[in-house]
Amino acid sequence: MAPDPGKWERMAFIPKSRYVVDPPPADRGPFPLYSSLVQRWAQAGRTVPGVPDHEWERLIRTPIWPR
Repeated sequence: MAPDPGKWERMAFIPKSRYVVDPPPADRGPFPLYSSLVQRWAQAGRTVPGVPDHEWERLIRTPIWPR
């Protein structure tokens, strides 16, 4: 046994990163290139990320096997 009982007590290890506050989120404004691309795709009738795809929804609602 160690002469000083406090010397060998088990200490929980908590990494320093746990105490660091996360940085504030970056500005998530629309990017000009992405915005113009979305407008072009929408005008051409193409699927646009973040917008519901009506054709896909119609396809998945249709039964696979005819009745």
